[in-house]
Amino acid sequence: MKNDTVRYALFSEVFSALAHPKRLEIIHYLGEGQKNAGELAELISLSKANLSQHLSVLKARGLVHCEKCGTFCHYRLTSPKVLETCEIVRDLILDQMQTTTQLQEALATVVPLRKGHQG
Repeated sequence: MKNDTVRYALFSEVFSALAHPKRLEIIHYLGEGQKNAGELAELISLSKANLSQHLSVLKARGLVHCEKCGTFCHYRLTSPKVLETCEIVRDLILDQMQTTTQLQEALATVVPLRKGHQG
């Protein structure tokens, strides 16, 4: 049973790292290919200090790898599965939105009850 606890704790840590919009944006841009910190900061409109904090979280969870090249640090996703995971969640959200839209459309066709009307 303890192994299950550890496993779920690890899942939670990864999802926690993914639970910030700016970190998801970083993953999106790194999904296009390797970028340095300056490129990411400009794309995401973050200060380098703030970007560094987000990258540290992603690196600590094993989602992003940093490779030093001279004075630059180049960042890349550690696996295509990182981006695939985000795409699966995106699909889930789109499915939920479609269901919500269908329910709203169905409710719009319901004849409203009038006050004092007894059925």
